[in-house]
Amino acid sequence: MRRPLVIVYVSDYKAAMRIHLPVLAAAVLVNFLLPSADPADTPAPAEPGTITAASVRSATLGEELAYNVYLPAGYEGSADRYPVIYLLHGRGDSMSAWTQVKSRLDELIGNGDIPPTIAVMPDAPWSSRASYYVDSAYRGPDAGRPVETALIRDLVPHVDTTYRTVADRTGRAIAGYSMGGSGALRYSMVHPEIFGAAVVLSPAVYSPQPPIDSSAREFGAYGKGKDLFSEAVYRKLNYPAAFTSFAAKGLPSHLFIAVGDDEYKNPKPEDYRHDLDLEAHVVFNQAVRVPNLTSEFRVVNGGHDWDVWGRTFAEGAKYIFRFIGKPPVTPMEATLSGTAGEDRAGGIAVDQAGNSYEAIAAEGAIEGRPYAGGKDVALTKYAPDGSRLWTRQFGTSGTERAYGVALDPQGRPVVTGYTTGNLDGNHPGNTTDDVFVAQYDAAGNRAWLTQFGTTAADRGYGVATGSDGSIYVGGYTKGNLSGTNHGDKDVFLAKLDQDGQQVWLRQVGTASEEKGMAVATSGDGIYLAGMTAGALGEAVGELDGFVARFDQAGTSTWLKQVGTAASDEFWGLTGDGSGGVLLTGYTAGNFAGDLAGDKDLVVARVDASGAVVWKDQVGTPGNDKGAAISRDETGFTVAGFTDGPLQTNLGKFDAVLLKYHLDQTRAWTRQFGTTEDDGADAFAEANLFVASQDGTAYVSGLTAGEPAGRQALGNGDVFRISFDE
Repeated sequence: MRRPLVIVYVSDYKAAMRIHLPVLAAAVLVNFLLPSADPADTPAPAEPGTITAASVRSATLGEELAYNVYLPAGYEGSADRYPVIYLLHGRGDSMSAWTQVKSRLDELIGNGDIPPTIAVMPDAPWSSRASYYVDSAYRGPDAGRPVETALIRDLVPHVDTTYRTVADRTGRAIAGYSMGGSGALRYSMVHPEIFGAAVVLSPAVYSPQPPIDSSAREFGAYGKGKDLFSEAVYRKLNYPAAFTSFAAKGLPSHLFIAVGDDEYKNPKPEDYRHDLDLEAHVVFNQAVRVPNLTSEFRVVNGGHDWDVWGRTFAEGAKYIFRFIGKPPVTPMEATLSGTAGEDRAGGIAVDQAGNSYEAIAAEGAIEGRPYAGGKDVALTKYAPDGSRLWTRQFGTSGTERAYGVALDPQGRPVVTGYTTGNLDGNHPGNTTDDVFVAQYDAAGNRAWLTQFGTTAADRGYGVATGSDGSIYVGGYTKGNLSGTNHGDKDVFLAKLDQDGQQVWLRQVGTASEEKGMAVATSGDGIYLAGMTAGALGEAVGELDGFVARFDQAGTSTWLKQVGTAASDEFWGLTGDGSGGVLLTGYTAGNFAGDLAGDKDLVVARVDASGAVVWKDQVGTPGNDKGAAISRDETGFTVAGFTDGPLQTNLGKFDAVLLKYHLDQTRAWTRQFGTTEDDGADAFAEANLFVASQDGTAYVSGLTAGEPAGRQALGNGDVFRISFDE
């Protein structure tokens, strides 16, 4: 595509408008006809939407209000409702200006970067096309008009009744460049009940007052009576006042602000603060301090033209549609277990018949079972239809926490965790954390319970079983569990026989902190995964995930640290069906792509030789972590949590499930929970487990809220829910 010979695109400044008008007019006309993107930037072909001119009679204005509307491909043949983005043009332009983003909208929708979306491009011809989208009180020649009221009261309701829209703030966004950027910023802040997000490009906003040669002073937008400009009116309508109005309403919103580094520079040195690149910085600097407002800011190479606006609009659209246009959600439908106290999830497993076993740490009696004190462990078996078959509760006057449930080849449940008491009767006087392992049969009879530890803290965090009925437990120790402690916490891996007798125990560590978080058997290997702040193997960053393989005799065959230069941890582990393992956890770096936010959820596959053969990274602008992973013959399922919008956010932390096919392509994602924390506590510590059988994922986790139709039992309960294919 040819580039125009002359590119001059000015939407605000009087001084810049003094450029030879014939040249400017020709340049603007060429820009409408020939987009100025380089060939390399031309969007890939995508199924096209349509743009149609339309209008509505505005009772507020007493005249027709014209607009262009973009309808995405497939709109006519669908019964779906669509989110809407309103696109405000710049000073001196018309509704035709935004038509040049059509191919970008086609591409964004075609690639799945944003959902199918309606775009409305209103015309703003008032005040010599310098209305700034506000209600003007100017009453001189070419009197100002109530533009803001007309767009909000007349255009938005008309669009919602004429087109199949998501007629709610969760389905509306607004964008604008230059003067339109000023309008988009104001509307999103003053009318957050209408718009849920905004893309603000090269905004023509100034604080505390616009420069002397700004069009904001010339055409009456901010005038009063016969005065074309009033400083008091400008202050009232400017963005600092809009930020105050927004904060008072208590609604969340999201801003994407972008500006070019070569925007028009004011010729007077004393007006340097009004250069748009600097003013945009100031807007962002204030926006990040506004309660309930999240903001992103970009400075890109370019000037006050579509070279900047086209590409930053595309990036901004991707950002804001993380938060709007999502399907409506309700609290999850799940069952609750717990007491009036503080309860925590402790693991879940499912057998071949579809019976599930769930462990919880309970601060009271479960199903009328005897309660020893502190926190007890309660193990419950549920039938395939969800009905309870039996509950067994055990504990001491101290604290017992369960951290994993596994089934042996005979379908017998094994539970591990820690106790601060004399759980097995052989540790009188114990007050520190000891590892425990207990096995029950399918009828709920306890076969045995084993307790082991040191005078320091020792915790069991993961359990797995072998094909011969052997049991493997991993976790951490702060003592000399098997040899001398290397410093702080060391990881351990222990093998028990079918009677609960210890066969071997291995302790590994550095002078820094390590935790063994998950155990799995795969092929003829036993795997342990977790985190290290040292160099168990070859260090990668400040905090690494690790995975280690041991043979049946307890000999370490290899240990690999995996991660980025930032922080990375592995929290979940399962066999991959080929002698290797699948892992999940989190990264604060670029593990398998660019970091999306604070932490991203990660998934990886490591083969039997220790090579990372596949990895994935999933995230939002918030905190996303993988907690557990399970595999069956249909694929593998990752359970984690997020405080961002992987789909639609319900509470602070929501639980999430990611289902992958066996070929490692992602099948689906589900975000679920209540209006409170789910799957993690308030400190972003995971409390979530998953098991799968015949394509159904069984999830158990912490909730601080209330599932649909349920009342909370206490100060943190355990939910149980399943998802089919």
